[in-house]
Amino acid sequence: MSLEYLKNKEIDKEKWDAGIARSTHPLIYAESWYLDIVSPGWHAVVNQDYSILFPLPINRKWRIPFIMQPLFAQQLGLFSQKDPDNSTLETIGKLIRYPAVVLQGNSKNALPRKLTNLTRHNYKLSLHHDYNQIQKSFTKNCHRNIKKALHQKQYIKRMDSVEDFINFSSQNIKYKVPSKTIPLLEKIIRKALARDAGFIISSIDGAGDDLAMAFFLKKHGRIIFLFGNSTDLGFKKQSMFFIMNYIIEQYSKQDIILDFEGSEIEGIARFYKGFGAETESYDCFERRWLTVLRRAISYITSL
Repeated sequence: MSLEYLKNKEIDKEKWDAGIARSTHPLIYAESWYLDIVSPGWHAVVNQDYSILFPLPINRKWRIPFIMQPLFAQQLGLFSQKDPDNSTLETIGKLIRYPAVVLQGNSKNALPRKLTNLTRHNYKLSLHHDYNQIQKSFTKNCHRNIKKALHQKQYIKRMDSVEDFINFSSQNIKYKVPSKTIPLLEKIIRKALARDAGFIISSIDGAGDDLAMAFFLKKHGRIIFLFGNSTDLGFKKQSMFFIMNYIIEQYSKQDIILDFEGSEIEGIARFYKGFGAETESYDCFERRWLTVLRRAISYITSL
């Protein structure tokens, strides 16, 4: 087995995507088209037949390159057709040329030892069983909110308009996000819809007004909740519960995982876990100064 470091122009994208699809834990975040959007110019460590793949999201500040986990790509790390041994991981670690600021692995494979100092969590729900069986795992609070949502005059609508989704999201986002977040999200949605790798769901009231919208990626047996928002009225009507309940009903009895992604925000994590979602862990590396900064900001905003 021979591993080598490749710059973006040296990567065979067709072989790359085939290798991701054949890996033991394929994720849409690691497909070449997705990486091209969220981390233009990404590098990678690969072996000759592309059966071992390790994407490296390269960022630059003042022309200085470093590794930074991109927005909308929760898990990257190692993708391979066989379980890697420690020597493979350590070789990858030695081949990485640039310092890492933040790098997140995936729930299947560890990161190289020198690039692991944290563990993060994701929430997923198997839709293998029928809906009646799945909903037995919902919490009482989740059942109550779904019941409330079902008694409101609201309906599910599949959407094709990216413009409507982006406008709705921009108007109803409840927290501060980096300025590049919404433009980046728009690029992902347009490309995903063109590749039949995602869909938009809206909850509307009797007058046809939107109450909540959500965008999901769909590939490799996973439906990933990437982004969503509610209006104030939609929040009162529990419209996001309405959308999630619809997804679970619609795709139940299929070999599909509903991937809520993770959240360090307690209220959001509680929302995901309310549907009976299981927790899975993945390795993460984060520079200590950034960890301290995050905690300080979290403390200040809680005052």
